[in-house]
Amino acid sequence: MNFKRTLVCGSLMISLLSCNSTTDSSNSSEKSTLKLTFNGKTKTYTDARISDGKFGSIQTIGITAGADGSDYLSLNVYGATAGTYPYKQDMSIYTQVSQVEYKTAGTVFNNYFAQMCPDKSGYRSTIGEIKILEYEAGKHAKGTFSGALIDANGDEQCNPDSISFSGEFDIAVD
Repeated sequence: MNFKRTLVCGSLMISLLSCNSTTDSSNSSEKSTLKLTFNGKTKTYTDARISDGKFGSIQTIGITAGADGSDYLSLNVYGATAGTYPYKQDMSIYTQVSQVEYKTAGTVFNNYFAQMCPDKSGYRSTIGEIKILEYEAGKHAKGTFSGALIDANGDEQCNPDSISFSGEFDIAVD
């Protein structure tokens, strides 16, 4: 139960970081797009936004798309510059790593989940990364992402199937 509480606290922290942004590019230009390919299907969002945040000493860059709560993508990196941010593999590390959440067709997918099985338990993450190629705080973000996501509420928690996930973004703020 202690691990489950830690994972819930981590998820709440991600939510707080998203709400605690210092710069929000809600007024993105029409040139701002985010394209993703998930399970072989490609989708393009034209409402992509960037935000810069700080929660204590943790700096973040958030990239979100999908104004409708039933279909959205959230890419979070724990850092403040261009660079490569591998998916977070350790629950306690919040430096130079990333996390992904994607909701589509009523199902939430993450790159991470709490694994509780007879032979193993703990924080589990797929392999992947968010690569920010260009970044100017509050003005522009360009990059790519790739890896795999897991159904956050799937029945199979011990050996879940992961789904291929990749894309690119180019977000400019007016």
